[in-house]
Amino acid sequence: MLLFFLVISAGCIIIDLPLLKQKSRTRDRLVWLLFWAMGIAAVYCSLNKIKVPSPLYLVMIIYRPVNSLFESWF
Repeated sequence: MLLFFLVISAGCIIIDLPLLKQKSRTRDRLVWLLFWAMGIAAVYCSLNKIKVPSPLYLVMIIYRPVNSLFESWF
């Protein structure tokens, strides 16, 4: 099953890559590759039922110190 998704994603990469080469912008290619890698990782985690922590925990880790700082100021 994973091989099937990798073949589909490789086909999409072959279609999209010439469009990115025309622009010749390194940053666009880097973002494009990161999104592809995250998508493949998400498919892999969902197929193998790997539990991934929620991104909400990151927001809570950032929010708590900032919130306590503002509480001490006001």
